[in-house]
Amino acid sequence: MALLRAPAAVVSAAFVIGAAAGAIARPFSSVPPSPVTYLLTLLICVPFLLPTAWYRRHRVLWVWMASAAALATMRAVFMAGFLLPHQLPGEWLLKTAMDLLAVSALCVATVAIKRS
Repeated sequence: MALLRAPAAVVSAAFVIGAAAGAIARPFSSVPPSPVTYLLTLLICVPFLLPTAWYRRHRVLWVWMASAAALATMRAVFMAGFLLPHQLPGEWLLKTAMDLLAVSALCVATVAIKRS
């Protein structure tokens, strides 16, 4: 079980760290970043960082995790379609492949928790 959940935890932690680093490193502009964006990112990523024992005790956590994986999947599909006309084919393919790899790690973790 830990081997199936570990990649999802790494992906989630990297996504949260990347979002925070991107906000800090981006150029200053007149429009501040929305706190809602960070809150939604945390809501999607946190369930993948929680201990497995919590999911065995509270069924609602698995529903939360499955919903987060579904939202991440929808985001990856949307971004793949949205970025296609705006990026070079090689860049788009790499971004889409990395998004799909991350989403598959989240979905595998969700299925592993369900079957345990």
